[in-house]
Amino acid sequence: MRMEDNHDKKLSLLDKAYGLWGHIWHEQDLVMIFSHILLKNLENTSDVHLHISYELKPENFSVITSFHERLSKAVTTLRKELNMKRAWFPEMDLIVTEDEPPFFYCIEFKYYHYFPTTWNIVEDLKRKVVILNTLKKYEVCKDAGIFLLDDGICRKNEELCNKINEVLNEANSLMILSYYVKYEELLNALAKISSKS
Repeated sequence: MRMEDNHDKKLSLLDKAYGLWGHIWHEQDLVMIFSHILLKNLENTSDVHLHISYELKPENFSVITSFHERLSKAVTTLRKELNMKRAWFPEMDLIVTEDEPPFFYCIEFKYYHYFPTTWNIVEDLKRKVVILNTLKKYEVCKDAGIFLLDDGICRKNEELCNKINEVLNEANSLMILSYYVKYEELLNALAKISSKS
C-alpha cells in the first residue's frame, strides 16, 4: 500500500486508524507497554514489583494494621466525596511497590483516541485526580500520577483539549506526564509503515 499524495485522503485514513500506530488499541495496552519499560529499567531492584488494574480493598491488607486503617479511611472519604456506594473501591491502573506498604506510586493512565458518548472525559479525569490526591493524603502511596496519551481529542476539539489541560494544570500535587500526538507524527509513521509494504 502506498500513501496517496492527497492530503484529505491521508487525514481520512488517520481518522479511521485505530490506536497509536497500531500498537496501542486501548488504555490497558498503554499500561502494559509502560510497565514493560519500567520493569526493564528496574532490573536490578528485585524488591520492587508492579500490580496492574488492582482494586484497593482494605480487607486485602487487614494483616498490616496501620496500612489497613489508612486505606479504610481513604476509601470512606472517597465514597463520600464521589457519592459512591459501599461496594465501590478505587481501582489503580498501576501500583509500584515493595513488599511493605505504603506503595511507591499509584498511577492512572488515560488514553484518548475517540470521543466517548457514554461518559464525560473531563469529569472522569477530575474524579481520578480526587482519588489519587486522597490516596496520597492518607499515605496509601508515597506519590501518585496521571499519564495521559492523547491520540485524537486535541487534534479535533480544541475546547475539550483546553478543559483537559486545565484539570491537569490544577492537579499540581500529582506527577503528570502528558503527550499529544500531532497529525504530522501520524502521517510520518503511517508513511513509514506503508513504504515497508
